[in-house]
Amino acid sequence: MNSYRVSEEIGLQPDCPIRLNDAAGTRVRCLRGTVWITVANEPDDVFLGSGQSYLISRNGLSLVERIGNSSIQLERLQRGGWFSGLIRRLKFKPTR
Repeated sequence: MNSYRVSEEIGLQPDCPIRLNDAAGTRVRCLRGTVWITVANEPDDVFLGSGQSYLISRNGLSLVERIGNSSIQLERLQRGGWFSGLIRRLKFKPTR
């Protein structure tokens, strides 16, 4: 199976965290503002400022939420199509 790196910029919506399941190996990069990341079974939450990134190391549920006006980039070495499907859903999610 071929592998390739996939990344996409995503503007986060207020009060609408992104749910990532089985996201081990996914890098979350804060492009603007501040983001808050909670990973299941991790003892601490992660806060990223503009230019910082975090590599999710565990599978399970991860939540990524904005604080203020923020955007992120998700990057993953892809095997299969679940990551591309996630990106499509996030990019075309209706705004409130």
